[in-house]
Amino acid sequence: MAGAIKSELGIQPIEHLLNTSGIFNFSEYQFNMVRLGIGLYGVGNSREENQLLQQVSTLKSIILQIREVAPEESIGYGRKFMVNVPIRVATVPIGYADGIRRAWGNEKGYVTIHNQKARILGNICMDMLMVDVTHISCQEQDEVIIFGDSPTVVEMAQTLQTIPYEILTSISQRVKRIFYKNG
Repeated sequence: MAGAIKSELGIQPIEHLLNTSGIFNFSEYQFNMVRLGIGLYGVGNSREENQLLQQVSTLKSIILQIREVAPEESIGYGRKFMVNVPIRVATVPIGYADGIRRAWGNEKGYVTIHNQKARILGNICMDMLMVDVTHISCQEQDEVIIFGDSPTVVEMAQTLQTIPYEILTSISQRVKRIFYKNG
Protein backbone atom coordinates (compact mmCIF):
# COMPACT_ATOMS: atom_id res chain seq x y z
CA MET A 1 0.00 0.00 0.00
CA ALA A 2 2.80 2.41 0.96
CA GLY A 3 4.60 1.60 -2.29
CA ALA A 4 1.50 2.31 -4.37
CA ILE A 5 0.91 5.65 -2.63
CA LYS A 6 4.55 6.71 -3.07
CA SER A 7 4.52 5.72 -6.73
CA GLU A 8 1.22 7.39 -7.54
CA LEU A 9 1.99 10.64 -5.69
CA GLY A 10 5.70 10.72 -6.49
CA ILE A 11 6.67 11.34 -2.87
CA GLN A 12 8.92 9.68 -0.30
CA PRO A 13 7.12 10.20 3.05
CA ILE A 14 8.51 9.05 6.37
CA GLU A 15 6.94 5.70 7.14
CA HIS A 16 6.04 4.52 10.60
CA LEU A 17 3.65 1.88 11.75
CA LEU A 18 4.69 0.59 15.15
CA ASN A 19 3.69 1.55 18.68
CA THR A 20 5.33 0.28 21.89
CA SER A 21 4.19 -3.34 21.44
CA GLY A 22 5.02 -3.26 17.75
CA ILE A 23 8.59 -2.22 18.52
CA PHE A 24 9.01 -5.29 20.74
CA ASN A 25 7.19 -7.76 18.51
CA PHE A 26 7.75 -6.70 14.90
CA SER A 27 11.16 -5.07 14.64
CA GLU A 28 11.32 -5.88 10.92
CA TYR A 29 8.53 -3.34 10.33
CA GLN A 30 10.15 -0.33 11.98
CA PHE A 31 10.60 1.50 8.66
CA ASN A 32 11.85 5.08 9.20
CA MET A 33 10.34 5.78 12.64
CA VAL A 34 8.39 4.24 15.50
CA ARG A 35 5.95 5.72 18.05
CA LEU A 36 7.05 4.66 21.52
CA GLY A 37 3.76 5.74 23.17
CA ILE A 38 3.16 4.45 26.68
CA GLY A 39 6.57 2.75 26.62
CA LEU A 40 7.98 6.23 27.17
CA TYR A 41 6.41 6.04 30.65
CA GLY A 42 7.91 2.61 31.38
CA VAL A 43 4.70 0.70 30.68
CA GLY A 44 4.24 -2.02 28.10
CA ASN A 45 1.28 -4.10 27.03
CA SER A 46 2.59 -7.47 28.23
CA ARG A 47 4.56 -8.93 31.11
CA GLU A 48 7.59 -9.38 28.83
CA GLU A 49 7.50 -5.73 27.74
CA ASN A 50 7.11 -4.49 31.31
CA GLN A 51 10.17 -6.50 32.40
CA LEU A 52 12.28 -4.79 29.72
CA LEU A 53 11.07 -1.25 30.43
CA GLN A 54 12.18 0.98 33.28
CA GLN A 55 9.55 2.45 35.61
CA VAL A 56 9.79 6.24 35.10
CA SER A 57 6.94 7.82 37.04
CA THR A 58 6.17 7.88 40.73
CA LEU A 59 3.26 9.58 42.45
CA LYS A 60 4.10 10.56 46.03
CA SER A 61 2.42 12.23 48.95
CA ILE A 62 3.04 12.41 52.69
CA ILE A 63 1.38 11.28 55.89
CA LEU A 64 -0.68 14.24 57.07
CA GLN A 65 -1.72 12.76 60.42
CA ILE A 66 -1.78 9.49 62.33
CA ARG A 67 -4.56 8.52 64.71
CA GLU A 68 -5.37 5.55 66.92
CA VAL A 69 -8.80 4.24 66.00
CA ALA A 70 -10.80 2.08 68.40
CA PRO A 71 -13.09 -0.87 67.63
CA GLU A 72 -16.61 0.03 66.51
CA GLU A 73 -15.42 3.31 65.00
CA SER A 74 -15.61 3.77 61.24
CA ILE A 75 -13.40 5.21 58.51
CA GLY A 76 -14.41 6.95 55.29
CA TYR A 77 -17.56 8.28 53.72
CA GLY A 78 -20.63 6.22 54.56
CA ARG A 79 -18.76 4.53 57.44
CA LYS A 80 -17.56 2.08 54.78
CA PHE A 81 -14.79 0.55 56.91
CA MET A 82 -15.72 -0.61 60.40
CA VAL A 83 -12.85 -1.11 62.85
CA ASN A 84 -12.78 -4.49 64.66
CA VAL A 85 -9.53 -4.18 66.62
CA PRO A 86 -7.49 -1.12 67.64
CA ILE A 87 -5.52 0.18 64.65
CA ARG A 88 -3.30 3.10 63.65
CA VAL A 89 -4.60 5.03 60.67
CA ALA A 90 -2.66 7.52 58.58
CA THR A 91 -4.40 10.21 56.56
CA VAL A 92 -2.76 10.96 53.21
CA PRO A 93 -3.69 14.25 51.48
CA ILE A 94 -4.56 12.92 48.02
CA GLY A 95 -7.95 11.79 46.78
CA TYR A 96 -10.28 11.40 43.84
CA ALA A 97 -10.04 15.11 42.94
CA ASP A 98 -6.35 14.40 42.32
CA GLY A 99 -7.16 11.46 40.06
CA ILE A 100 -7.05 8.54 42.47
CA ARG A 101 -9.92 6.28 41.49
CA ARG A 102 -12.47 5.71 44.25
CA ALA A 103 -12.55 2.04 43.31
CA TRP A 104 -8.94 1.75 44.57
CA GLY A 105 -10.26 2.22 48.13
CA ASN A 106 -12.05 -0.13 50.50
CA GLU A 107 -9.06 -2.46 50.92
CA LYS A 108 -8.74 -3.12 47.17
CA GLY A 109 -5.70 -0.90 46.90
CA TYR A 110 -2.71 0.11 48.91
CA VAL A 111 0.09 2.65 49.13
CA THR A 112 3.69 2.03 50.15
CA ILE A 113 5.28 3.57 53.24
CA HIS A 114 8.89 2.66 54.09
CA ASN A 115 8.71 -0.17 51.51
CA GLN A 116 5.70 -1.70 53.26
CA LYS A 117 2.15 -2.02 51.98
CA ALA A 118 -0.48 0.05 53.77
CA ARG A 119 -3.97 -0.94 52.66
CA ILE A 120 -6.48 1.79 51.92
CA LEU A 121 -9.39 1.80 54.38
CA GLY A 122 -12.87 3.00 53.52
CA ASN A 123 -13.86 5.16 50.59
CA ILE A 124 -11.29 7.43 49.03
CA CYS A 125 -12.37 10.99 49.75
CA MET A 126 -12.12 14.00 47.45
CA ASP A 127 -8.89 15.27 49.02
CA MET A 128 -7.59 12.40 51.13
CA LEU A 129 -7.39 8.70 51.75
CA MET A 130 -6.80 6.71 54.91
CA VAL A 131 -4.45 3.77 55.29
CA ASP A 132 -3.72 1.16 57.96
CA VAL A 133 -0.24 1.76 59.40
CA THR A 134 -0.63 -0.44 62.47
CA HIS A 135 2.29 -2.61 61.36
CA ILE A 136 4.47 0.21 59.96
CA SER A 137 6.86 2.35 61.97
CA CYS A 138 6.09 5.80 60.55
CA GLN A 139 5.27 9.34 61.52
CA GLU A 140 3.58 12.43 60.14
CA GLN A 141 5.37 13.93 57.10
CA ASP A 142 6.83 10.55 56.05
CA GLU A 143 6.73 9.84 52.31
CA VAL A 144 3.90 7.80 50.81
CA ILE A 145 4.15 6.14 47.38
CA ILE A 146 0.77 6.14 45.65
CA PHE A 147 2.19 4.42 42.57
CA GLY A 148 5.66 3.73 41.23
CA ASP A 149 7.61 0.55 41.88
CA SER A 150 4.87 -0.67 44.23
CA PRO A 151 2.09 -0.51 43.43
CA THR A 152 2.77 -0.13 39.72
CA VAL A 153 0.30 1.51 37.38
CA VAL A 154 -0.04 -1.88 35.70
CA GLU A 155 -1.03 -3.50 39.01
CA MET A 156 -3.51 -0.70 39.72
CA ALA A 157 -5.02 -1.00 36.25
CA GLN A 158 -5.46 -4.76 36.59
CA THR A 159 -7.17 -4.40 39.97
CA LEU A 160 -9.40 -1.59 38.68
CA GLN A 161 -10.15 -3.42 35.39
CA THR A 162 -8.85 -0.59 33.25
CA ILE A 163 -5.64 0.24 31.38
CA PRO A 164 -2.44 1.90 32.61
CA TYR A 165 -3.08 4.90 30.32
CA GLU A 166 -6.18 5.72 32.36
CA ILE A 167 -4.27 5.62 35.65
CA LEU A 168 -1.54 7.91 34.31
CA THR A 169 -3.77 10.39 32.49
CA SER A 170 -6.28 10.66 35.35
CA ILE A 171 -3.84 12.48 37.63
CA SER A 172 -5.30 15.98 37.81
CA GLN A 173 -3.54 19.24 37.10
CA ARG A 174 -3.58 20.19 40.76
CA VAL A 175 -0.90 17.54 41.40
CA LYS A 176 2.54 19.13 41.20
CA ARG A 177 4.88 17.56 38.62
CA ILE A 178 8.62 17.42 39.12
CA PHE A 179 10.79 16.22 36.25
CA TYR A 180 14.27 14.81 36.77
CA LYS A 181 16.94 14.34 34.18
CA ASN A 182 19.49 11.56 34.69
CA GLY A 183 23.05 12.28 33.76
